[in-house]
Amino acid sequence: MERKNRRRTAAALVAGMLLLGACSGAGSAALTTVAGGGADDEGGAPAVDQATAATATTAEAAGGDAEAPAPARYQLEAALTLDQRIIRDGRIDLRIDPGDFATRAAQLRSIAEDLGGYIAGAESHIEEVDQERYSVGWFTLRVPEDRFEDAMAKVEGLGERLDFTLSSQDVSEEYVDLQSRLRYWRNQEAFYSRLLDEATTVQDLVAVNSQMEQVLTNIEQIEGRLRYLESRTSFSTLTVGLTEVPAEAPVAAPAEPSDPTMLEEAVDMAGQVLLGTIGFLIVAAAFLLPLGAVALVAYLIYRLVVAVMRRETRVTESG
Repeated sequence: MERKNRRRTAAALVAGMLLLGACSGAGSAALTTVAGGGADDEGGAPAVDQATAATATTAEAAGGDAEAPAPARYQLEAALTLDQRIIRDGRIDLRIDPGDFATRAAQLRSIAEDLGGYIAGAESHIEEVDQERYSVGWFTLRVPEDRFEDAMAKVEGLGERLDFTLSSQDVSEEYVDLQSRLRYWRNQEAFYSRLLDEATTVQDLVAVNSQMEQVLTNIEQIEGRLRYLESRTSFSTLTVGLTEVPAEAPVAAPAEPSDPTMLEEAVDMAGQVLLGTIGFLIVAAAFLLPLGAVALVAYLIYRLVVAVMRRETRVTESG
């Protein structure tokens, strides 16, 4: 009996030791998992997946009804996709019926307002073609980015489309970069604000204040660029050109030539004679002017020679 009791006691002790060893192994494995997660973080591996896996395991243990959340890296990619920033600009030129310019302009204003946008600019003028007056102008519509296609469809139905252009620019990367830079400079602002509070000398105040001014300048520039990108990406721009000038403007028929009257013939003949006389005088003047100049020079030389000879004769007689 005693031996049997000792054997049972020994078996119980062995079983207890095995159970303790199993528990210790499970605890060590858990600690190793946590430590491994920290090492992965330092080495660059995503620790988010481990946390997500643990959450999924917890959900399965709870009964499998709860849906495990997506990994954080996928959530970040989804957030970047949703925050996509695209600048879209379009232009469409329409030909409308003469006299419909004012009506179509009012319809453009209604389209912009119905879609939650507005008219950012407009210009119109009158063009005269073959003594016919036509209205021509353009309108700049700003509509929400998600209603741009609706605006295009509605505007295109106002007339005959002559030309169409569309351009887009993805500024998502620049927008995210500017937000990161803004956070950095905000931290710098807080840092220099603390330094200003702790400064005790005038020299320290001047030095810190100079750095603070540069920080604030950078913040203002980044915020201004962010406001511009938000405005250009939140509202797309659609420029609409309207013209009443028809494809083939009417051309006036040339007048048939009529037979000239006697008075018209006489006036025409007199004009021709007058023009002929004037032409003759011009030719004669061109021929006679050089001869007259030569004759004038010869006459002056002759007078000069005569005067000299008379003077010499007088001198001789008096001598």
